Amino acid sequence: MGGTFNHFHKGHELMLRTAIDTGCRVIIGLTSDDYVIGNKEFIIKYRTRLKRLKKFMDKYTDNYEIHELNDKFGETLKIKEANLIVSPETYSTAIYINNKRNEMNMRPLNIIKVPFVLAEDFFPISSTRIEYGEITRTGKRKNPIKISISTNNSLKTMALRDFLNKFMKNFDVIENHEYETDTDQPYGDDTPRLARLRAMKGLRDNDYSIGIESGLFYNKINNVYYDFHYCAVIDRYSRITTGVSSGFELPEDIVDVVRSGLSVSDAIKEIYNIPDIGKREGIIGLISNYNIKRYDLIMESIRNAFIVRFRPDLYNIFDFRWMK
Repeated sequence: MGGTFNHFHKGHELMLRTAIDTGCRVIIGLTSDDYVIGNKEFIIKYRTRLKRLKKFMDKYTDNYEIHELNDKFGETLKIKEANLIVSPETYSTAIYINNKRNEMNMRPLNIIKVPFVLAEDFFPISSTRIEYGEITRTGKRKNPIKISISTNNSLKTMALRDFLNKFMKNFDVIENHEYETDTDQPYGDDTPRLARLRAMKGLRDNDYSIGIESGLFYNKINNVYYDFHYCAVIDRYSRITTGVSSGFELPEDIVDVVRSGLSVSDAIKEIYNIPDIGKREGIIGLISNYNIKRYDLIMESIRNAFIVRFRPDLYNIFDFRWMK
């Protein structure tokens, strides 16, 4: 494996522990100061990085060696066989190395891709972010994670805060009220479209912006309308992830009133004389005899929208090479 190991952090530790756990001798290429100068905005001196690297390795094994790295290949075009330990960020370099080995009639190296170690904000820990003072070496945010949600419904804000509390300690949630929707009752593709629009309207200089919309989906097979929640999450790098809640069948009398042009909430008010149900238990509360409430569905949609962000290395929409 190779690297610069500028600010030694948890991501480096996982890479090295993965290499050690193979049971093989670990060969580490540590980039020289001259090689790094043209590729990094800052550089800690080689001797300092070498000392820190040795200190970590000596805690776990003596079966290793460190070479000064002056190009992207290091020992990889010389050694007969090996495991090549890479991050998602450097995986493309591993492919390039194996292509070069193929040209030289050498067997490809076995590539082991180690997932990102994420900071508290679900963005990868990096030496650059540590250098800029955004996070600590362990991934804690130094300033609050800024998260916007475009809504006038405190139920959505509460569900978002409760979800984030499971994973983050240092964050602020801000309600954005400057958004517009072109319908009070979304159908079909309108639901994800409006959720995305809400999210984009609130992004500004925030780390994340959230948009949640409830809407109806018509199933032609059984002639039934389903109600579901759609959550869109856009981050400061303009990457969007989405999630959908469980859907449930609407009673026919409510559907009949909605067809006349009212929203589901207004239909509940007209039929059952229950105002603002969408800001409390929701229609799901009424039809489930209060065993399930709208909060649960909102929370489910938020959770599902963030699932992709737990393992961003598995999804092609993420390219963290430029995320500094």
